[in-house]
Amino acid sequence: MKRSAYAGRAVVCGLLFLTIFGGLAARITHLQLGEHPELRQAYQRRIQFRRELRGMRGRVLDRNHRILAMDEGRRHVAVDPSFVSRHNDPQRLQQALAAFLQVDPGFIGARLAETDRRYAVLERFVEEYRAEELVDYLESNAIRRGVVVESVNTRTYPHDNLMSHVLGFVNREGTGSAGVEQTMHRFLEAREGLRVGEADARRRELVARRMVQIDASDGADVVLTLDQYLQDGVERALDRGISQFNAEGGWAVVMDVKTGEVLAMASRPDFNPNEFQRADGESFRNRTVTGSYEPGSIFKAMVFAAALNDGLVDLEEVIDTENGMWIHRGRPLRDYHGYSSLTASEVIYKSSNIGTAKIALRMSPQRMYDYLREFGFGARTGVELPGDEAGIMHHPSRWDSLTHSRMSMGHAVNVTALQMTAAMNALANDGVLMRPWLVREVRSLTGEVLYRGHPQEAGPPVVRAETARTMRTLLAGVTRPGGTGRRAAVPGYEIAGKTGTAQKVLPGGGYADRLNIASFVGFFPAENPVVTVLVSIDEPKGALRTGGSVAAPIFREIAEHTLAYFGIPPEGF
Repeated sequence: MKRSAYAGRAVVCGLLFLTIFGGLAARITHLQLGEHPELRQAYQRRIQFRRELRGMRGRVLDRNHRILAMDEGRRHVAVDPSFVSRHNDPQRLQQALAAFLQVDPGFIGARLAETDRRYAVLERFVEEYRAEELVDYLESNAIRRGVVVESVNTRTYPHDNLMSHVLGFVNREGTGSAGVEQTMHRFLEAREGLRVGEADARRRELVARRMVQIDASDGADVVLTLDQYLQDGVERALDRGISQFNAEGGWAVVMDVKTGEVLAMASRPDFNPNEFQRADGESFRNRTVTGSYEPGSIFKAMVFAAALNDGLVDLEEVIDTENGMWIHRGRPLRDYHGYSSLTASEVIYKSSNIGTAKIALRMSPQRMYDYLREFGFGARTGVELPGDEAGIMHHPSRWDSLTHSRMSMGHAVNVTALQMTAAMNALANDGVLMRPWLVREVRSLTGEVLYRGHPQEAGPPVVRAETARTMRTLLAGVTRPGGTGRRAAVPGYEIAGKTGTAQKVLPGGGYADRLNIASFVGFFPAENPVVTVLVSIDEPKGALRTGGSVAAPIFREIAEHTLAYFGIPPEGF
């Protein structure tokens, strides 16, 4: 009976094992011989190695190929908390990482304690030499396992705030978001590559089984017309002036007379593109091309040149300047200093509002408007920067009874600093308006020129060369003793220019009594100009807030720096 029971049990167990192994054999056969696309896909995903390859973004260089912006190799330092907990010494690793990265050990400990995670970032964009030192230390102490050090590229601006509004910045997604980084992004941008193959159990690539290799390509270099050293001098002078007069901000432009190249461009407040996320909206605004403003008396040079070009004024004629107060169209028009009468030349030297308005009224509204349009006002300059504004200059059909006289002295019209610089530059350039530009060329790493800038005349001469030469002589008188711009004078050189003090428009209309923009725009040497410079200071404080007192000394400092740096002789080139 027992023997029969044992035999029965043996048969049952044998059948059970036979069934199990038969099922396993059938399953293995099914897996090996069947199609099973979903299982094959899951396996392929498990062993697939895929990595996007990133090239280096192109550099931004100054006119002498000094580096202003570049991509730099950095490292992200991270840990695999799950792997560290199983294959490393978490306590020793915590101490080493905290000391090296100079962070609270508790921060490292919290990351290592997240053992359900496979990736936790400790520090981003670590310099390569520091990352290599960390790896060497960890390996020498046998605590390297579970620490991930990834190579990445980051945008670097070696000179911090210098030229920040021109350069702009690149956001975390790698997109140019301001300045030439934005406008020239299509050239600067690197082309991504791809590598696909198989990976081993540790997710390392099996090179012999690589299936796809598309190399990344680096972006092209952009060469600017600006000069780093000149820019540095301009920014230092502007900063000193803003600090001295406790101003809200300011801007400056330096332009090559013959070519229209922008040699320097500064705006305050500014920002550090290496830390762009800390800047506010006002700091991002490049006030040389955005935020147009009423220019004040610097605008008179264009109006006077137009009347002179049409033969509507004689330089020796005497103009009744009404002892400093004139009622026109039922409204008073005042001069800063009252004179009973001035010659037409003295109207420029003394910056008489009344004298300029009387000369402007000799032109028809349409004629004056046409001249000002030809000087570039009311239209974008076309410079290679985002936010290039057209300013505001209404057609005569929209003028009121006071616009004609008020526009002549730089009110009832809004301009940008770059427009104003280009217009004054036309008088320095025998009446020819040059389009401002700041990208010299774009060149690939193989040396191929993808884009090349060049001097470009905006149209026919705005005024005759003879008129421009006469204006240069008149504007040189502004910086001589007795002129409003005498503080812009440079010993040994003839400096031509014009002062301006514009009251700021109040939000609800009307003009502020104590808030103004003080400006000086001019060129040098006066008879054979090489460089044109504009300086404007926003809301200077103190008793003296005029263009002659505030902006002219800053202009002089920039002029002295420029003359010495370029080695410009008193007679010009």
